Amino acid sequence: MLRLELRRLRYFLALAENLHFARAAERLNMAQPPLSEQIRKLEKEVGVRLFERNSRNVALTEAGRVMLAGTRSAMFELERAVNAAQQTERGQAGHLRLGFVSSGSVTFLPKLLRKLRSHLPNVRADTRQYSSNGALEALVQRQIDLAVARTPPGTENLMHRPIFRDPVVLAVPADHPVARRKRIKLAEMRDEPFVIYPPQEGHVAYSVAQRACLHAGFVPTVAEFVDDVYGMLALVAAGIGVALMPSAISRLHVDGVVFFRLPEIKESFELSLVWRTEDERNLIASVVRILGDAGTLLGAG
Repeated sequence: MLRLELRRLRYFLALAENLHFARAAERLNMAQPPLSEQIRKLEKEVGVRLFERNSRNVALTEAGRVMLAGTRSAMFELERAVNAAQQTERGQAGHLRLGFVSSGSVTFLPKLLRKLRSHLPNVRADTRQYSSNGALEALVQRQIDLAVARTPPGTENLMHRPIFRDPVVLAVPADHPVARRKRIKLAEMRDEPFVIYPPQEGHVAYSVAQRACLHAGFVPTVAEFVDDVYGMLALVAAGIGVALMPSAISRLHVDGVVFFRLPEIKESFELSLVWRTEDERNLIASVVRILGDAGTLLGAG
């Protein structure tokens, strides 16, 4: 197997591009005799004459011209590989598996991905949709590297940074008696069945809905537990019940569903970037720094 020293390829490039030993040696910051010796050794290694030279001129042979094209290509690829390795070490390149909750797919997620692509263009992100609990479980099981999920309770295994806070809105069936009204207060829904996030594992979104109803003076009657906003919307549209949801969802046009803002309710749904505590890769630190700085998302409504 042919093994060429990288420095000799650099010497070859300098001479091939200058076609003058003195100028090539000056470019390489070396004396001319050592350069001539290195070119002779390179020709011996490859087994062909690369240059025609006499006392006046230096010219590439046909084999030299072929060698020049290949060497330029090889040096470009080598430089690109070195640059990619350096970017990876600095957390500026790599492969990121990003999990997100369904409510984000058409609201904040496009903004986050644009920000990621703008600041870290060499990071390739694969996105996967989960329920909030599902995203956290996938993170713990190492199926994803980073999650955008409901802010989890404190745990030694996971770190988080809040990035999105969304007020609560009320979703009601379009044929509900209140659907034609311009305003409504949550307290008026005390006798209605609710489609609500499930309580298992201390689900944060469930707690938000419960606290909102308690603020309005009642405990909600549960019609169904659903951990997916699209499933909740489907049940509301079918008349199964009403639901408390993130206001970002109200920007969608959903047949059979009418949304009401609830200015008297101060609760909000909060989403965070979540990652494993033990994952100390520079890639994760860089992505969290870039996406965690999306300050315009906090307090969005």
